[in-house]
Amino acid sequence: MLKSTREIDNMLKKHDSYRNGCLNLIASENFASEKVRSYLTCDFGNRYGCYSTMDPADREYTGNKFIHEFEMETHELVKEIFKAKYTDLRPIGGHMAGMSVVLALLELGDLVIEVSLSDWGHGLAGPMCQVRQFDETINVEYMAFDENRAVDTEKLIEQAKRLKPKMIIFGGSGTLFPEPVRELRELADELGFHIAYDASHVTGLIASGIFPNPLEEGADIMFGSTHKSFPGPQGGFVVSNDKELMIRVGNTLSPSLVTSHHLNRLPALAASILEMKEFGDEYGKQVVRNSKALAKALAKRGFKVLGEGKDYTESHLLLVDIGEHVDFAPAKFLEKANILCSDDFSGNSPEVRIGTPESTRRGMKEENMEDIAEFFKRLIIDKEDVDIVGKDVESYARQFTGLDYSY
Repeated sequence: MLKSTREIDNMLKKHDSYRNGCLNLIASENFASEKVRSYLTCDFGNRYGCYSTMDPADREYTGNKFIHEFEMETHELVKEIFKAKYTDLRPIGGHMAGMSVVLALLELGDLVIEVSLSDWGHGLAGPMCQVRQFDETINVEYMAFDENRAVDTEKLIEQAKRLKPKMIIFGGSGTLFPEPVRELRELADELGFHIAYDASHVTGLIASGIFPNPLEEGADIMFGSTHKSFPGPQGGFVVSNDKELMIRVGNTLSPSLVTSHHLNRLPALAASILEMKEFGDEYGKQVVRNSKALAKALAKRGFKVLGEGKDYTESHLLLVDIGEHVDFAPAKFLEKANILCSDDFSGNSPEVRIGTPESTRRGMKEENMEDIAEFFKRLIIDKEDVDIVGKDVESYARQFTGLDYSY
């Protein structure tokens, strides 16, 4: 049990030292700059900013004069970078943002088509249905993927015509390629369903202009988080060009899902957006270059990297099936060697997800992806001693403790 702030300081120092010796390839994590992090300690963190959806100036708590001003300025930054007319920053995470969209736009018994956990979906509506009340009101089906782990557009169109959903949710935690939003827009208008986009993983790539913007492709609404490929503080958002949809989402979101929306996120988010406006183009390009380089380096060494027929990936991550080399979930094993990545969340396949945002921010380029692939080969294929490889990984990682593409 902690007894002093000195003990807290010492534990945090241990954490920082440990993480500086790890290769962080977790696709859902990033490393915010000191400037961004510094704003998380501001006075906003102790204040309430509850307000009416249609009149953010009408605050339930007093003392919000400058909080309101700053929040509205941050709204403008978010709308600009995502090319949206409306935004809501009250979700404190991407999952909450998605829940607000699902609950706002569906009626009793409506059907949602989304990405399943087995295909690296976030599992939004599906896991919501583990709660009995949601299971009794929401129906869920899952879209099909092709051999390259891209959405099978023809099957999805046929599925939508047959099942007549109220909503299709694109995006997930293993997005390799742009989804067929534009191809579904006409059918959505014809059948009357909403196209929603879970941009949590590719938010940074959308903001940098490297990945297609779903709103420009025809999505009705987009939601996500700000701490994955986007290098900001943890938090969520919803954006749309449809005012009525945003009113419904906002009224669902608050006060039923959130009252205090952790206002100290906003200065940190604003700073991270300004960084992305200045450095995002090159950052996004390098992230994708690194993903492709790592995928090819792993394939060259005998790994089965998914998406080969489409050049492996167009995003910040890659997926590798290592079932022919091991019969266990690999992430915990790789962690012993100071390599951090993610197992398949569904637990149904021997796949591992590898992301490049933090390694890119730390200064790694294409040639470093060869070194990382070699570490994987030594551990998974060559079966070298995990402690020996772990020491080499730690020594290697400690060469990259700076931070690029930031203030």
